[in-house]
Amino acid sequence: MAKFLLGVAIIAFTSFCGYLLAKKYRQRKQFFAQFREFNERFLTEIAYYRRPIAQFINGYAYKGEFDELLKEYFSVMEKHSQTDRAFIDLPEYSFLTQEEKGFIGDYFLMLGKGDSSSQKGYFSSVKDKIIKWQLDSAEQCKRYGDLYIKIGFLCGLLVLILII
Repeated sequence: MAKFLLGVAIIAFTSFCGYLLAKKYRQRKQFFAQFREFNERFLTEIAYYRRPIAQFINGYAYKGEFDELLKEYFSVMEKHSQTDRAFIDLPEYSFLTQEEKGFIGDYFLMLGKGDSSSQKGYFSSVKDKIIKWQLDSAEQCKRYGDLYIKIGFLCGLLVLILII
């Protein structure tokens, strides 16, 4: 009976470790889904409503790391003038590549700059790239997220077999 309970505990622990290892894929998927949604809303905003950036950002609720990024952007925007914004630093987002971090920094530097037609042109042109990243991250999450959990479960079974 003790071996059975130990085996269940080991399998649960290794499966949980697999779940934790898959966290970056879930974060990445959620981040790019929120980023795509934000871009779509902003395109609609500059085409029809044209409210101030601060009012637009506070008008919608986002989750996770993307929400933290928006809050950081908003705090930088409040500290600096509209024309002199500091570059948003993204070191804590380890699930993003350097290319993606650079793109996101450029994206937020362009937010609210220029007239509506130039902004609409820029944000429409980056729409395909954001959609591609969102689809890729969803596919990677599905593939690797489940894989890590299964590997954790199988490692627990292997340890259980070795104990018995």
